[in-house]
Amino acid sequence: MSLETTIAALVTAANNLTTAVSGKIASINATMATALAQFNEWRNLKDVEGDPAAAGTIRRSLFQGFIAGTNKAVGVGGSGGFVVPDLGSIENVYLHFRVPLNININSEMFWFNIKGYSYGAAKIIDETLVGYCYQPTRSLMQVSTFGNMTPAVYVDTNGNIIMRILVPNVYFTTIRVDTMRVGNGRLFNVGDLTTQVSLADKVVFN
Repeated sequence: MSLETTIAALVTAANNLTTAVSGKIASINATMATALAQFNEWRNLKDVEGDPAAAGTIRRSLFQGFIAGTNKAVGVGGSGGFVVPDLGSIENVYLHFRVPLNININSEMFWFNIKGYSYGAAKIIDETLVGYCYQPTRSLMQVSTFGNMTPAVYVDTNGNIIMRILVPNVYFTTIRVDTMRVGNGRLFNVGDLTTQVSLADKVVFN
């Protein structure tokens, strides 16, 4: 077999292999998408206590996060669900949690429990916040809160339901959030809460 023939055979084989691999990419992508959906379903259900469709069911660890510090003197950073800015201070820092409910769209009740430890404040964090996002009157109703971190629920200018707590000293603060299906509300999913860390008592989410 001549060199030219050998090279041509190798080129043909390489082209055939490329075609075969290209034909498998769509199948591989579909398989990966299915696997990711199955993992997300497993992740959402593994921390559920009770029937996911029934009232009173709890989902643990809906959100987890850690804040090391919010000024350069002690360091700026965190992990989990928090994006931590340099606020220039670690004192009297508000943690805002946007619930996926909007008074212009949703009519649902909610229950959340925020747990953790603030080393800087030397305090246990154990806050419970409930309420009713009510679309017909574009209002937040029947709010009640309990805890020692000044828990509150408010509506931002875009209509989003926002929970917040005030940490006296946010240095090395660890947070976890649980949720319960209450009344006509849903059982919220992992990833449903988004956060802002701020010195302001109210913020706006897009």
